[in-house]
Amino acid sequence: MIEQIKVKNLGNIEDGSVKLNKLTIVVGQNNSGKTYLNYMLYMALTEKSFFIEQKIFEPIKKELDKNGIYKLDVYEFISSNFEIFQKTGQANIKKYIHNFFSTTEDTFQNFEIEVGLNKKKILENLQSKTISDNISLGKNRKKIFGVIKEKDSYEITFILEEKMPSDFIYSRIASVFLSIIFQEENIFLLPAERTGLNLFYRELNTKRNTLFDHLQKSDIEPLDLFKDLVFSKYPKPIADYIEFLNEIHNLKKLKTEFIDLSSDLNKTILNGRYKVDKEGITYLPYKNRQNNRNNFNKSIPIHLTSSTVKTFFSLSFYLEHIAKKGDYLIIDEPELNLHPDNQRNIARLLVKTVNRGINIILSTHSDYIVRELNNLIMLKENFKGRDELLKKYDYSEDSLLEVKDVSAYLLNKNSILEMEINSQNGILAETFDDVINSLNSSSDDIYYSKMEDLEVE
Repeated sequence: MIEQIKVKNLGNIEDGSVKLNKLTIVVGQNNSGKTYLNYMLYMALTEKSFFIEQKIFEPIKKELDKNGIYKLDVYEFISSNFEIFQKTGQANIKKYIHNFFSTTEDTFQNFEIEVGLNKKKILENLQSKTISDNISLGKNRKKIFGVIKEKDSYEITFILEEKMPSDFIYSRIASVFLSIIFQEENIFLLPAERTGLNLFYRELNTKRNTLFDHLQKSDIEPLDLFKDLVFSKYPKPIADYIEFLNEIHNLKKLKTEFIDLSSDLNKTILNGRYKVDKEGITYLPYKNRQNNRNNFNKSIPIHLTSSTVKTFFSLSFYLEHIAKKGDYLIIDEPELNLHPDNQRNIARLLVKTVNRGINIILSTHSDYIVRELNNLIMLKENFKGRDELLKKYDYSEDSLLEVKDVSAYLLNKNSILEMEINSQNGILAETFDDVINSLNSSSDDIYYSKMEDLEVE
């Protein structure tokens, strides 16, 4: 339910804001702050507990301790405490961002953030939510704590049957409000380092590696071992990605409604599919372009595959086994290791994913991706000859993009600048146009100078 984020002094970004949309695009030159921005957005979206402050639940706890029951109007409660939720989240992000990035406090000494929660949407969704949560203990499964909220009602009832520690009561109340304010979604980040991580994820497993390292040293104190096991040496997005890779053997048992998009990726770009077993990840290339389970060549260990196959494992796996509507998929450089033709294909696939209900945040250096997105925006509107163009260039209706569903930002001169988008031209990404015009101009000058020299001779 985060709508907008404003930042100051985030890496090379001195100031700017991003309004999240179904598709949010970030472009900019190298070292302009795109990775910092992606990591910070990932932090704000994943750390939902940052927005909860225990003291606002004190009246609920006191009443539960006294009478064992408390009823409140959740609409009124969230409305009156909304600013507290936002300010609490902002304060905690600022306080813990250095841990999230796995660096020192002085790195973010002047960092500032404003988080805009979508109050209107949160309140609109309240009435339709239902909650029925009971905690029981003992052989007789005696109920000790319960929460009830019926559909089409704003009343929520907390019930405490037995005296319980304060931390337990606060944590149960907090979990209720987290489920009310925020949707249950995955936040999945594909880092630019994914090609190497997909190869070495087992070796990079922080906890296991640290344990083995310490076991070889006889002079290590137990406290030092504990600290290294608990605190990752990687930024949290990278640590989370490594943890995901080390769980793929269990996650592969799950199936999603997006399997067809995974198959589309496998067929259109990879010309094969992946297999996960106890030995790791292997790639099964198709004998031809037909997606047929019995039509594969011999499987290949992933370390022997092309860079494209190494790079796109996690996106294919996510779509087949993890994805669900309402998710946020954050992709750093989707164009990695792709031929220009496949950069266009990945743009179409990502728009199909957006149209199916998954929010995407992507940062890119690719003019091909942005220009293809512009085609998908322009083709969304009806005009004479549109159907012929769809057929000629093999565009499908589900890959076309509503202009209202897109936000685009340029990181330039230490600021986040919103780029203009319209249905006539798409995204006006002048940063790419300037480079292309400069290249065309230099090529023309070189060519004609050589021609003039030949004429003189």
